[in-house]
Amino acid sequence: MKTLHAQIKSMFLLWIGLSVLASGLFVTWLLESSYRESLMNRAAKEGALAASSLEEKLSGDAVQSVAEQLGRTLDARVMVVGRDGKLRGDSQGDPADANRFVEDPEVRRVLRSSPEQPVSSIREGRIHVVAPVARGGSEAGALLIVYDPEKEKTSLRHVGYSLVGGLAVAYVLAAFAASRLAKRLTLPLGEIAQVAVDIAQKQFHRRVKVRGRDEIARLGEAINRMAKSLQSQMDALRQSERRLAGVIDTMDSGLLLVDADGKVNLANRAFENMIGVQARKIVGKPYTQLTYPYELASLIDKCRATGGRIREELQVYYPEERILSAHFAPMEGERGTVGLVGVFHDITAIRRLEKMRSEFVANVSHELKTPITSLRGFAETLLDGAMNDPETCREFLQIIHDESLRLQRLVSDILDLSRIESKLQLKWEKVPVGEIIESATKTVEEQMRKRELTLDIVLPESFTVLVDKDRFRQILLNLLTNAMAYTPEGGKVTLEARREAERWWIRVADTGIGIPEEDLPRIFERFYRVDKARSRESGGTGLGLAIVKHLVEVHRGEIRVKSRVGEGTEFKLIFPFKEKEKEDE
Repeated sequence: MKTLHAQIKSMFLLWIGLSVLASGLFVTWLLESSYRESLMNRAAKEGALAASSLEEKLSGDAVQSVAEQLGRTLDARVMVVGRDGKLRGDSQGDPADANRFVEDPEVRRVLRSSPEQPVSSIREGRIHVVAPVARGGSEAGALLIVYDPEKEKTSLRHVGYSLVGGLAVAYVLAAFAASRLAKRLTLPLGEIAQVAVDIAQKQFHRRVKVRGRDEIARLGEAINRMAKSLQSQMDALRQSERRLAGVIDTMDSGLLLVDADGKVNLANRAFENMIGVQARKIVGKPYTQLTYPYELASLIDKCRATGGRIREELQVYYPEERILSAHFAPMEGERGTVGLVGVFHDITAIRRLEKMRSEFVANVSHELKTPITSLRGFAETLLDGAMNDPETCREFLQIIHDESLRLQRLVSDILDLSRIESKLQLKWEKVPVGEIIESATKTVEEQMRKRELTLDIVLPESFTVLVDKDRFRQILLNLLTNAMAYTPEGGKVTLEARREAERWWIRVADTGIGIPEEDLPRIFERFYRVDKARSRESGGTGLGLAIVKHLVEVHRGEIRVKSRVGEGTEFKLIFPFKEKEKEDE
């Protein structure tokens, strides 16, 4: 396929060539016509002049010599014809050949009418000039001059060669000018075409170099404006796509898009984490390849078939056990086709909380039922007559008193836990850590003495911390009480506090019965007891460690547990130094 430059150039060359050829032919014809007319006029004048010189010599032998002399002078064949039509003189002296010239109609016409001007004509490529010759009005004749224009044709041929050369030079110059003009016209068009190709390939940085103010320049300006507009629109579109992709990727909910052909168009990161399948492995493939969870493909089929919204709960076990709430809705596509969008919410925590709430209500009911049943049973026994026995009465009243105290502690712990979980507002104050430890240990030292337990306090240096003094004291009391409850007589309880560069920690360790490894993840649950019988005997409510965990988190700390059955348990509470604490030191 020819380029536009080649087409314009070849068209220009063709039309210029045709124009030059037509001009050459026309000029050649014009030169030949002008030259022939000029030659005939000259011949007529020469004939009239020669005829006038023969008026005195028309008779006698002098005619032949005059004809020969005129033939040499005019470089032509000169023949003199008398009134009677006979040849009187011939410059070439060939009467046989001269007769055919003498019989020309022009010769007879001149002899008959004696016109004032010579008669000229062209016969057989020669110019014939017939001029009347008069002598005193009584005797007349005609002078015939035959010019052979071969020599003049040679000159005319030279002129033609010069004309052809000039036209050839003009054609070359015109072809060069046409090539430059075609290049000037097509170069901006080629640049415009390249910019259009770049725009089609989403490369909007290229621009057309505008030259002049003609139509091509205006086209280039229009292309530049279009490229700029498309670039701004594409930038805005890319920015919107990035925002949308960022929103979709950072969504906590899983998102799945299925097109009308049944192929997966999009799956975000949350969906990957929920299902445990990488998006690149399913995008662009039929949704029927989603074999896990098993109900997913059938739910998509159902939504596409019915065209209505579907909501189901899915149970997945990989990569971890989850409960997903799946919402499917049809999505209108082109030509009435139906795609599908699926949104997945992880409701595992909600279901776990609901379960915990249910268990909490059941545990509270159970925990309250035991002391209430004891109170009611012993009270009924007293009313039935046991009160008449002073010793039995005192024993039962002591049991009622202990159960009421246990019930009071249970209600108190439940209220404390409820307040802590409902965004408890702490009263922050700067307190020496030794002061908190001393306050907590004084409360439990009598009980430890009764249980023959040793309390070891390790505090290498005193330092100030920013805490809620009462709530932190509650943390230590719960941990110390828990340690006493599960440490046999003669055991040891250690309370240690130290500071580091960016944090400080406090440790409560005992030499008690320890906690089995399988129970460690659950010890902070409400009412969970490792040794239920021993916990009830000690008067524990099963809420102490749950309270400790929540109070530590409110203080923005973390709690770590180490335990080994038969060797003891260690609780380590780690807290960061706050900005106010750093400023005071």
